[in-house]
Amino acid sequence: MPAFDIPIACVFRWYRFMAYLTGFDYDIFISYAHVNNQRASEGEEGWVTQFQKHFEMQLSTLVGRMGLVKIWWDPEIDGNQLFDRTIQERVNRSAIFLAMTSKGYLASDYCQQELLWFVQKATAEAWGLSIGDRVRVFNLLLNNIPHTRWPDAYSGTSGHPFHDAESENEIGYPTDPGEKLFKRQLRALVEAVYSTLEEFSAVLTAPPNTADESRQGRDDKSTNEHQFTVFLADTSDALRTLRRRVANELSQQGVRLTAQVPPPFEAGPHDDKVIAEIKRADLSVHLIDAWPGREIEHRPERTYPQHQAELALAHAGAQLIWAPQSLDLQSVEDEAHRSFLDQLENGPREGACYSFIRESPSALTREILVRLDQLRKAALAPQELSAVLLDTHLKDQLHALELSRFFLNHDVQPYINPETDDPSKNVKILEERLKQVSRLIIVFGDVAEEWVRARLGEAVKIAITEECPLKACGIYFAPPRQKAAGVKFDLGFLPVYQFDSRDFGDPQTLLSLLGDAKAG
Repeated sequence: MPAFDIPIACVFRWYRFMAYLTGFDYDIFISYAHVNNQRASEGEEGWVTQFQKHFEMQLSTLVGRMGLVKIWWDPEIDGNQLFDRTIQERVNRSAIFLAMTSKGYLASDYCQQELLWFVQKATAEAWGLSIGDRVRVFNLLLNNIPHTRWPDAYSGTSGHPFHDAESENEIGYPTDPGEKLFKRQLRALVEAVYSTLEEFSAVLTAPPNTADESRQGRDDKSTNEHQFTVFLADTSDALRTLRRRVANELSQQGVRLTAQVPPPFEAGPHDDKVIAEIKRADLSVHLIDAWPGREIEHRPERTYPQHQAELALAHAGAQLIWAPQSLDLQSVEDEAHRSFLDQLENGPREGACYSFIRESPSALTREILVRLDQLRKAALAPQELSAVLLDTHLKDQLHALELSRFFLNHDVQPYINPETDDPSKNVKILEERLKQVSRLIIVFGDVAEEWVRARLGEAVKIAITEECPLKACGIYFAPPRQKAAGVKFDLGFLPVYQFDSRDFGDPQTLLSLLGDAKAG
C-alpha cells in the first residue's frame, strides 16, 4: 500500500479552518441589523465593524492564538434582502449566536429569521439551547430595550448592555468603542463567551461514560476526538456501487458525510452547494475512472465528477483523489477526460493540497481513514506548525489583528500575549509563549519607542536565560508609522527585521522572516 502523506501545508490549511469547537464550522455567528453598521462619514467604520475587531482581538488574547476561534458575520448584510440560504447554512453550522439587539434589529424580519433559525437548529441538537447554565444565545443590547420586548429566545438571560443609558427611561445609544465604558462592557462579554466556549468544549470532548449529559444524543461511535466529516464527490455510473459501499463503511466508523451533490443539478446552485459542503468537510474524496460521468445541466462540456474535483482543488483543506490500479490513461477515449486525469496524477502540484492514489477498491476506505488519522494527529499537536509570537501593547491590539491575518494567509500560526494588570505575570506569559515559537514580532504603533526597546530586551533576556528557541525578531511599524533609516532595533547576535504596511504588497522583508519561521 503506498504511503502518501498529506502535505504539511494542507494539514495546516485544514487545521486553520477548523472551529474551536469540534463538530462546528463556526464558533460564533454575529447577527445584526444593517442600520447599526452605517458609517457616519467616508472612511469611518460602522459600529458593528469596530465591535467585531475588538471582540475578535480580545477573545483571541484569552485563547492565546489568533484565528483559532472562528467568527462569522456578513459586513454587507441588508435587513431588507430576501432570506438567503447561504446565511441559513452559516447559522446552522455555528455553535453560539450573538444578537445585536436594537430597535432596528427587532424591526428587521430578516434578523428575527436568523434568530429563529438558530433557535430551531440548536433546540434540535443534543445539547439544546443551553450548555449547563449558559445559554448559547447572547443578547447584546445596543439600545435600552425593555425585557417585555425581548424575543422569546432571550428567555432566562440578563443580556449584555452595549449602550450608554444611565436610567431605565433612557433609550441609550451604542457605546463609543473608544470609551472606557465600552472596554468594560466588552471585557464582561468576552469572558462570558470564553467561559461558554470552554464549557461547550468540555461537553463535546468528554468520553461518553463520564456524565449523563455527555451521553445524551450520542451514539456508540462517540469519542473524545474530533468527529470527522468527509465530502464524497459524485462519480461515474461505474463507480456508484463503490461509492455507496465506502459511504456505508465510513459511517460505521463514526465518520460523518456531507450532503450528496447533485442535487441541485443546475450549474450555479450546484457550485454553491458543492463549495459549501467542501468547506464544511475535513477531507474531500473523489473516485475517478475512465469515464467522465454525468454532464452538468446546460454545460455539456463539464461533468459533475470533474468539476467537483476542480472546486475541491480551490476550496478543500485536504483532498484525496482515487483511481483504480488497472486504469490505463492511454485507453481513455474522452480526450478532455484523459488530459484531466493525466494532469491530476502527473502534473505539477505546487501549492495543491491533494493526494492522488491508485489502489484496489477494497483498500479505499482504509486509505481515507489513514488520512483522517493524519489530520487528527495534526489537531492534537498544533504547536508543531510554523508559528510566530505577536507581542503588542493594549493600544496596538487592532494592528496585531490585521497582522495576524497576513500570517494566517501565509500558513504561519500567530500566537499573542494576553494583556494583564500584573507585570510579573505578563513576563511569565511571554516566557511561556517564547518556548513555543522561534520568531517574535513586536508591534510598534501608538506605543512609545522606549516600550518597544524594553520589550525586545526582555524577550532576548528570557530567550537566553530560559534557552528558548528564539532565532529572529521583527518590528512592525503599524500605521501611520513607517520604517525609517533613522530608527534601528539591532541586537547584534539575532537578526531584527523591520517592516511596515507597505511591505504587504511586496513582502520581501516579510518573506525572509516567514521563511525563517517555516525553516525553524
